[in-house]
Amino acid sequence: MSALPPRYVPSGHHMTGGMGSVIVCTDSILERFVAIKFISSAAHRHRMDDEVAALLKLRSKHVVQVYDVIRSSTDEIGIVQEFIDGNDLFESYAPPVSLADYYKQLWQIASGLSDIHELGVIHRDIKPNNMKTDPEQVIKIFDFGLARDDGPSAVTRGFVGTRGFAAPELYERPFAFTNAVDTYAFGATAVFLATGNLPPELMEQPPRVNPAGYFHHLTLGIAPEISALLNACMHQDAALRPAMRAIRDALARHILFDKHRALLVHNSRASVLNAANRSVKLAFGTIGSIEIQYDGLSFIAANVLNEVQINNQPVIAGSVLPGACVIALGAAHRRSNERRFITFDISHPEIVL
Repeated sequence: MSALPPRYVPSGHHMTGGMGSVIVCTDSILERFVAIKFISSAAHRHRMDDEVAALLKLRSKHVVQVYDVIRSSTDEIGIVQEFIDGNDLFESYAPPVSLADYYKQLWQIASGLSDIHELGVIHRDIKPNNMKTDPEQVIKIFDFGLARDDGPSAVTRGFVGTRGFAAPELYERPFAFTNAVDTYAFGATAVFLATGNLPPELMEQPPRVNPAGYFHHLTLGIAPEISALLNACMHQDAALRPAMRAIRDALARHILFDKHRALLVHNSRASVLNAANRSVKLAFGTIGSIEIQYDGLSFIAANVLNEVQINNQPVIAGSVLPGACVIALGAAHRRSNERRFITFDISHPEIVL
């Protein structure tokens, strides 16, 4: 292990893993604990470079932050990152105390993965062992030793991953993979967090996913929309797995059930749509009318008659209203005095962990 810069004072806590060694130090300048990860051999140098490149680009509440990079020799490199004490989600596993608790766990992981994917990065080793809960009860994803940038260069040349959480395509050589491998691993992680185990068929190499899925019949009572999304995460066809941002947003809607609030403003008059006032009807004579209904998850267009547009697009009954929009009663061909405009804004309360 390379000599540390003077600012980093070893605490005596040392860990060794397959990808390298980690020591816990005190940053004497900023007065905080940090975890410094060193590569274990030159053979893995390219993976450490990938980890550094990925983490330096990330700023996410649910992904560990990199503070510094140590390059003191040609054979060794270390990254200085935030230190999270305690056990990972595998070591500290306990059955969810409630459906809301389970949703919040998954939402945090989905949020971190969504942030990772939005930067064009694939983690490629998502599993409960690579997640920890910090003192503020925030789940953070770490260990980017297998990370690759998404794109044409993302090709497997040999299997690297964790049995039970590795997507089927990672067992093929070579295979141009996408961030859908993380989505699959998220689905497997969701199975583990719900049950404390993985079914035998997921431990096969390659895994043999049950086409009936794993979430519809759990005693937690998972909502059909969430069950369908979680099952889709583990689809054999990577192209049919949902985007992590879609999973994140769906979980957020269910966590915040009946807590959303929409503000409608017309001619400087405001009205509120929420759990206490679930519907409102907007009409302009016989030109156009629409009823907006709140079902606890979304604000939905209902009873649409004649000329109604949202953000200059025709409205279909049953469609979900976007977070901020303008509702027009009267089509665009009409004069301004033959149209009415209502602004519509949704406020989302913060998810409390």
